[in-house]
Amino acid sequence: MTVCPKCGQENPDGFRFCGRCGAALAAEPAREERKVVTVLFTDLVGFTGRSERLDPEDVRATLSPYYTRLRNEIERHGGTVEKFIGDAVMAVFGAPAAHEDDPERAVRTALAIRDAVDDLDLRTAVNTGEALVALGASPADGEGMVSGDVVNTAARMQSAAPVNGILVGDATYRATRNVIEYREAESIQAKGKAAPRRPPRPAPARPCPWPESSPPRGTRSRSASPDTWRRRRGCR
Repeated sequence: MTVCPKCGQENPDGFRFCGRCGAALAAEPAREERKVVTVLFTDLVGFTGRSERLDPEDVRATLSPYYTRLRNEIERHGGTVEKFIGDAVMAVFGAPAAHEDDPERAVRTALAIRDAVDDLDLRTAVNTGEALVALGASPADGEGMVSGDVVNTAARMQSAAPVNGILVGDATYRATRNVIEYREAESIQAKGKAAPRRPPRPAPARPCPWPESSPPRGTRSRSASPDTWRRRRGCR
């Protein structure tokens, strides 16, 4: 017999819901397995400080379309949104659905996000490694899906990334260096790591030929200065 945790009613084994009050009965322990996944972290730069001076409705008006754009790009490339944390997002590629090119999908998502959110400043990191994956977890319901050092390292790399830059971990770089153009980034000391890391940074998805006079037609940054436009695309 299974005792309902809410009303104390005894229920026959196998019942998922209490026959008296309808409450969910104890579920089976979550199953976990080890999988290689790629984690993407991205965060708005300076938004927390600005939001403290804004009305809550103005904060929501800014974040809602931001969330939508990020989710669209992540899901379009085959990833899963693990969680939104304030103005940050964590996405997973390789769980629950896996693809042979998950690291490439994640890096291309990071580049696409940078272009889709070109009116805001971001820091982004992509890291690949083994994680513990909770089978059956539902990120949409707030349940964590992956855990492990690959997640922690991605979060720390993200905080060290340059504004509108993208840092990737060693495993991600090795898996994508033949299809993504990279350039070296400065060494970083990730908090809690013994040795400095030297993650490369993806080059822009396309060149930055914008002349000094005006930005290309149809861009959302027509009013931006040339230096700002180039910076937002990682150009020097």
